Amino acid sequence: MPKLILLITLLSIQSLVGCSDSDTSEQQIRQLIDDAEAAVENKSLMDAKGLISEQYRDARKRTRRDLIRLLAGVFLRNESIYLRVQINDIALDGADRADAVVYAAMAGRPLDETMGLLSLRADLYRFDLEFLMEDGVWQIIGGRWRQAKTSDFVE
Repeated sequence: MPKLILLITLLSIQSLVGCSDSDTSEQQIRQLIDDAEAAVENKSLMDAKGLISEQYRDARKRTRRDLIRLLAGVFLRNESIYLRVQINDIALDGADRADAVVYAAMAGRPLDETMGLLSLRADLYRFDLEFLMEDGVWQIIGGRWRQAKTSDFVE
């Protein structure tokens, strides 16, 4: 029995050592994007605030506060929000910076996973997000977004 415990411990340590920082960082960023999706669908400003850096600035000179206000407006205008999110790319830039391209379909009713993109009745967006590792946690530090086309969702 002790040999089995030792073997499991060694395999666990090996699997941890085998994971590169970039894998871990990418997984953490994917989780942050998942958390952002949940915050929007739940219309939770508190959860969204926790994902956005105090240092947030975007190309339109919006701050974190401006972005939170914008989100509050979206939440007020929409009774329900349903998203279908697709992460197209995550590029790490050193140990503390990263960029991601994320597409999101937003609708007022559930988006059926089997529904074809051509029949999708939703607002489509492309988000170019910038991330920064702050105190050991990835946060959104900047971003740009624009309307997307259905063809953008095809990888």
